[in-house]
Amino acid sequence: MPSVPVPAAAEASARELTGAPAETRKPTPAALPPAPSVAAPDKAPAERVLISDVQVASCRNEHGKRSQSCDRVDFDRLARPHLRDLSACPGTENAAGVLSLGFELDFGADKVKSIQSGKSTSLEQEVVDRFLTCTKDAFANVSLAGIAHEQKTYTLYYRLELLAPAGSGPKPSAAEPAAAPSAESTPASGTATVSWDVALVRAQPARDGEVRARVLSGTRVSVTGKSGDWFRIKYDAKGSQGWVYRTAIGM
Repeated sequence: MPSVPVPAAAEASARELTGAPAETRKPTPAALPPAPSVAAPDKAPAERVLISDVQVASCRNEHGKRSQSCDRVDFDRLARPHLRDLSACPGTENAAGVLSLGFELDFGADKVKSIQSGKSTSLEQEVVDRFLTCTKDAFANVSLAGIAHEQKTYTLYYRLELLAPAGSGPKPSAAEPAAAPSAESTPASGTATVSWDVALVRAQPARDGEVRARVLSGTRVSVTGKSGDWFRIKYDAKGSQGWVYRTAIGM
């Protein structure tokens, strides 16, 4: 098929602009904008407050009579975020140890009626008082509306393990002190029962060892070794092993 003739004037104009025959000129591609840089995500901060499952200690009906069995109220979804925020409680930045917190829930008044420390707390009283102040402030305006419940009041507990910030040289807590660096493990055998509400199983026999598992109260475990006040246990059907402090298994 014959090509469409190009007017001479148009052809000459193309030669003047490009210095090349009009039929060989190619369009210059538009410059692409530079790809946006993607910032590397910030490393998530290490978790400082390890929170056990909630334990319901008692409950009472609308007449104040204590019930023999208590339903499991879903207070956890409200409480856990506030408990994690205790890591920012002023004056407790280097605190390390166990903090047991007891809550009295009053559904008749739609509020957390009182908060107190429990027997398993291992922190100094001055630090405990600061944590209690922060906790009471955090829960002062918390409403219990929408939480299903069968009784009027409930007493429940959380066990918090507080880890000192990395590099701060935390002191061993009374509940779970660190093993001496030179301590060597020795073989041990037998069985034991977890006595804490939640026993933390660590990778090393030291308070700052990595947490491998959390074993609930009443669980039977096999003891396989000992290092100072720490015991190595098998804690599941797969034979997984880790270290727990002696009082966690009643030793």
